[in-house]
Amino acid sequence: MGLLLTVVMVFLTDSSRFYFVDLDSFDQFQVGDARIEPFSVTGSCNGLVLLTPNSGDIILWNPAIRKQLKLAAQPPIPHRFIRDEAIFALGYDSEHDDYKVVSVNQAANDKDGNTFTTETMIYSLKSNSWKKAKDFPYLLPHHTSRWGIYLNGALHTVVKHGRNPEMVIMSFDLGKEEHLEIPLPEHSNAAIRGVESLEVLVGCLAAVVPGKKCGTDIWLMKEYGVKQSWMKLLQLDPPLLGGLRPLAYSKSGGEVLLNDDGMCLSWYDLKKKTVARARVSAWFKSKAVEPFSDTEVVVGSLVWPCVKEHNGPRKGVKEMKIKKGKVVC
Repeated sequence: MGLLLTVVMVFLTDSSRFYFVDLDSFDQFQVGDARIEPFSVTGSCNGLVLLTPNSGDIILWNPAIRKQLKLAAQPPIPHRFIRDEAIFALGYDSEHDDYKVVSVNQAANDKDGNTFTTETMIYSLKSNSWKKAKDFPYLLPHHTSRWGIYLNGALHTVVKHGRNPEMVIMSFDLGKEEHLEIPLPEHSNAAIRGVESLEVLVGCLAAVVPGKKCGTDIWLMKEYGVKQSWMKLLQLDPPLLGGLRPLAYSKSGGEVLLNDDGMCLSWYDLKKKTVARARVSAWFKSKAVEPFSDTEVVVGSLVWPCVKEHNGPRKGVKEMKIKKGKVVC
């Protein structure tokens, strides 16, 4: 796949531009070259990043090789769904050697929102087309914007079972296009009290769960799908600001980089059990604070499957390249 480096994209709240930071140095950054503003980043897979601009387009972007691809437009959806509230995720289907985008719309059927209707669509990069998939069988919490965490050929999501307030982990297999549940970890011979969010940390599923006395624990699934392989990685009691997300290990492996509620980046020392602010020095040269709203860990790669397999751009797929700071088609 031609791995290059690992970078963390830091989205600044005082600008619609964004920056990415090399984790090895953490004192150098560069401005992202995606000329699509404003937009949301909804996930990444094998170095490819999924962008959803406010225009309604869906863009695939590889920041390492500076290429973008505008995907085919989604077909019309029923009026009961609000397209602006659709959620998207990107993943790789190794069974069919295909990159797929999954879109989910949900509409409440009752006042409390415990029963719902779902419209799930799947885009295939190979066929450059959308198709309707099986209904999404879970209630998606309204507060989450990160739902399709890609790992091991599947998209992972924190979901609810109807009126049950506790969150469970859902896995959507991109090859079989089936929904499964991932077993939750146990603590003191009792199941944990649900899951707040999910991430991928060094190839393992990481779960952020409520700890004791309003604290926060982060668990790591060392062997995918095996309940007994869950281990508690760290505990913050009390937590930092809330909305905690583990991003990556330091180069030495002794620290974990945390996104603290989109307000700051922090290093957690696994041995000392201490927390220290992670500062991007180049940014601080011109700013007194380090505001941002979100982060995404992206492994730099040379992956660009839609170019290799075809003799030119396909109908409905618009390829864009960056040359001297401009987008050319």
